[in-house]
Amino acid sequence: MTYGLRYVRDTGRSDADLGAIPNFPFGAGLGGRVNQPNKNFAPQIGIAWDPKHTGKTVLRGGIGLFYENSIWNNLEFDRPARLASGIFLANPTVCSNGTGGDFTLPAPPGVAPAVQDWSGICGQPIGAVASQIKANQQQYQAATVAAGPASNPSYINNLLADGLDATGTDLLAPNYVSPRSVQMNFGIQQEIRKGMVVTADYLRNIETHTLLAIDTNHVGDARFFNLAAAQTAISATNTAFGCTSGSPAAQINCAIAAGANISSYAANGLDSGYSLCFGVPCASVGEPAAAFPGINPNVGANQMLFPSGRAVYNGLQLSLKQDLKTPTRYIRAMNLQVSYSLSKYVAMATDNDFINIATDFNHPLKYLGPNGLDRKNQLSFGGSMDLPYKFRLGVIGHFYSPLPVTPTLSPSGNPGGIFVTDITGDGTGDGSFGSNGGYGDVLPGTGIGSFGRSIKANNINTAIQNYNNSIAAGVPTPAGQTLINNGLFTLTQLVGLGGVQQDVPLAPTNEANMGWLHAMDLSLNWIYKFREHIELEPGISFYNVMNFANFDGPASPLSGVLNGAVGSINGTPGEQPASNRLGLGSGVFALGSPRALEFTLKLSF
Repeated sequence: MTYGLRYVRDTGRSDADLGAIPNFPFGAGLGGRVNQPNKNFAPQIGIAWDPKHTGKTVLRGGIGLFYENSIWNNLEFDRPARLASGIFLANPTVCSNGTGGDFTLPAPPGVAPAVQDWSGICGQPIGAVASQIKANQQQYQAATVAAGPASNPSYINNLLADGLDATGTDLLAPNYVSPRSVQMNFGIQQEIRKGMVVTADYLRNIETHTLLAIDTNHVGDARFFNLAAAQTAISATNTAFGCTSGSPAAQINCAIAAGANISSYAANGLDSGYSLCFGVPCASVGEPAAAFPGINPNVGANQMLFPSGRAVYNGLQLSLKQDLKTPTRYIRAMNLQVSYSLSKYVAMATDNDFINIATDFNHPLKYLGPNGLDRKNQLSFGGSMDLPYKFRLGVIGHFYSPLPVTPTLSPSGNPGGIFVTDITGDGTGDGSFGSNGGYGDVLPGTGIGSFGRSIKANNINTAIQNYNNSIAAGVPTPAGQTLINNGLFTLTQLVGLGGVQQDVPLAPTNEANMGWLHAMDLSLNWIYKFREHIELEPGISFYNVMNFANFDGPASPLSGVLNGAVGSINGTPGEQPASNRLGLGSGVFALGSPRALEFTLKLSF
């Protein structure tokens, strides 16, 4: 039995060195100093037991708590919104396409700034102008220091908005805690014969407190409705179509007859504050007040990063290893391995380390499904053989089942999308901004990672038809229902304007499935020993030696947007497009990429 207690304290991960944000526009409780985790105690215990006392059988199990750093990149999006002023990193352009001109240097308030002339430097051989570049750089640095701290345009009290897809910033919530996992395992290892060992392990990992962006102002939420703004937008639209006489209902019917659609009304303010005003206060971008502005119409979105994310991994892992000494006269030594994993990894987003935006701001923990890195079946094998004349042959292969994709409604991209694809009513399903990163809401009846798991090419049309049949009579979204409840439109009028949920195109009969990953790598090396501990090893390696065509890697899978276009999960007949094929990665190696050849020369000492 082994047991222990680990203590982890990482500073500089939450901007806890900065104080509370004064006069925080979204509520003092959310603008407080961010917590510095100081109580990260991680107990761990493990047991290994040899029941026969022969050294050939081991039963083992363990459980432990493990803390993880929040990656530095997350702070990139927090700190710029917290600093009212400062001396900020900047990379001003002085030469463009070989030409340059006057460059104005920073200066203190009330002081006339100096100007550098780059016209005689840009486009010249760098050796001829290096001294001038150095002098200008030193002058720029000195001027920056002399000017002192500058006002920060990204400061939250200047923008009155915060969101990765609105302002490029995301504030950490004050209750920040370190991401952590509880991992447990149980397994058995058995030596079958000399040099052959079989292993079976069950693993379960529960990850919590990963960062999840949630808009605390709920911009575009159907529950927060500005009746006056809606009436103004409707009146302005009717007037634009020359419909000013009769009852309000008659005016709308007149506008419909004149060619108005839901986008016409949305452009005048009958829309989400995300779509209409890009998630910032409408007044700051010269737009009319939004009908769905959020809780506080005087500010924009506040997509704060809360430690609310969750992920769960369950896996059965099997492996068989064999070491052989001189199995034949031509093979001096051989090592062979084969492993198989049957697993399921569910999460709230594709990448749990980086910033993720909640799928539904109203119910941020609702969607949990197969993650974009989940592969249910993974078979790997490999080995190496020491051959005559100091040659070594190596081989490794991988066969992985497909990744999953989330089916989402296809937004039009036009104003007024909340009346068509925002079926959750959180104001972001129109594909412009917000929780879904530019897509529509998840197709009802499915969930995160459904395609490739419970839904495949042979039954995706069943899921689509179930949705289409449910809205056959023209069903409004929560935003559209709000307009009806307030007596502004009838359902018939919204249908006429195209302001209700729309049918999803059916997939072709030979719709493509997500692709398996196949790869086999081969290497041949020659090992020459100069002395006891010095080896020279030239070699050649073939990655994906069979040149398997692999599609749907984590970076470029089939699109889950149900728009019926080639490359989507309801518009790709037969073979997948070349754009979905895995390409070369950094250097020559990327798992599943087209065949690549590498020459190596290795010196070990």
